[in-house]
Amino acid sequence: MGRPSALAAMRLRLLLAGLALAGVAGGAPGLAAAQELRVVSELAPNSMDPHWHNFGGNKSFAPHIFEPLVILDDRQRPAPALATAWRATEPRTWTFQLRDGVRFHDGTPLTADDVAFTLRRAADVPGSPSSFAVFLRPISAVEVPDPGTVVIRTAEPFPLLPIYLSQVPIVSRHSGEGATTADYNDGRAVNGTGPYRLVQWSRGDRVAMARNEDYWGGPGPWPRVVLRSVAQPSSRVASLLSGDADLIDAVPPQDLPRLRSDARLVVSTSVSPAVAGFHLDVVERVPPGIRGPDGQPLARNPLADLRVRQALSIAIQRDAIVERVMGGQARVANQFMAAGDYGYAIGLPPIPFDPARARALLAEAGYPQGFQMVIHCQNNRFVNDEQICQAVAQMLSRVGVRTTVEAMPHAMHVTRSRNREFSFWTGLWGVETGEPTAPLVTLVAAVDDARGRGQFNRGRYSNAAFDALLDQALGTMDDGPRERLLAQATEIAFADVALIPLHHQLNIWAHRRGITHDARIDGYTRAMSVQPAP
Repeated sequence: MGRPSALAAMRLRLLLAGLALAGVAGGAPGLAAAQELRVVSELAPNSMDPHWHNFGGNKSFAPHIFEPLVILDDRQRPAPALATAWRATEPRTWTFQLRDGVRFHDGTPLTADDVAFTLRRAADVPGSPSSFAVFLRPISAVEVPDPGTVVIRTAEPFPLLPIYLSQVPIVSRHSGEGATTADYNDGRAVNGTGPYRLVQWSRGDRVAMARNEDYWGGPGPWPRVVLRSVAQPSSRVASLLSGDADLIDAVPPQDLPRLRSDARLVVSTSVSPAVAGFHLDVVERVPPGIRGPDGQPLARNPLADLRVRQALSIAIQRDAIVERVMGGQARVANQFMAAGDYGYAIGLPPIPFDPARARALLAEAGYPQGFQMVIHCQNNRFVNDEQICQAVAQMLSRVGVRTTVEAMPHAMHVTRSRNREFSFWTGLWGVETGEPTAPLVTLVAAVDDARGRGQFNRGRYSNAAFDALLDQALGTMDDGPRERLLAQATEIAFADVALIPLHHQLNIWAHRRGITHDARIDGYTRAMSVQPAP
């Protein structure tokens, strides 16, 4: 009897919140502006199941409703969330103490049993296009000695477990046991601990939320929040200028002068840890999207040759892309981490722009006349993605690689890249944990499903020396020695041109005066980062 009555009570509260939301939306503009935060974002969640898809749109949205044990703050520093303390009691054992007094939206208390259920569920959600298992692979056992304590054992020493768990939202076992992704998507299983409750989700359009008045951290300033998804940059800007939005993200650099000159508006920025760049298929096979200089099929893959990969990389004039395409709103990259960050490989030199050397390398590799190649490009994934591809295509063509661009929406691009239909394609590589292990494990490590390695290594790069250093780093508990090992592994991967990095883009938001916005390094757009101006 307890579960039906609790769910009924929760649904009644959400129904009343939804009716109130509809009433305000149809009422006086001043009242809506005072009580509702309207956010227009480039990326939308594609599920209300917080474990279904390890994807930026979902990870940006989820903490409104669901919270992790450990949260990364707006500077990517770990901070207490549902856990108030954690420590490695042994090299293979971590103990987490849960926060007292936390309740799910249906009123049931958070216990260690919910955490244990979550860690089992998140690693194995049916139909997941990109699993959260990458963050949970090190775990060998989860124990619940009492309702407020979780003991997690790992197969090997794993110093980054608290940071990895920052990526895994905790769900209610009471609501989630036996629930499918469809149950989350229709709202029946959506029951978190976060500062907002779900009112309505319209896939690809908007999410409406009501403030959680019983939130353990105290109620936030916004009784209601509406997150709308608008893929077109010009339409996001128009919504802000017309007064239909309070905050927009992914502002196009070319619109910055106009927005900064508007006295009604404020621009906020941060340098993103995410790196825009290119994946390469290095497998010795008939390469999709690559043909000989006269259009003839090639029996061998040019990208399997390091000299060709080096040639493509140094044929790209990165500073020109930053200045001309990105309007100065980016920073040139030569690896995952930026200078000064943990794990930055100081031994990697800047990547030069040297078209003459690029042509010589192509000739040495047996392609004096170059070849034809298609860049398979997203056109709604990161700032100016298609324009970047067009600029790079011109640069590569000048050294003899006659390049064309095939652009497509991100969803189609993901499906086709997963099917390995590309040889040279765009990517935006997130560095979501403040250090480089996640991208090194998922993008560069040799594919090994049993160990959870190479999850997104669709170009099938493999280097035994790199893998050995990565394994050693992942088992090193001390921060200093681990950082040196990660830097050495990074040097191997990028000297071998496993990927071609371009730049760290700037995250750019714009908002109306009357509110303040804390610009997160990770680029996520959340209501919790917005406050009424004092």
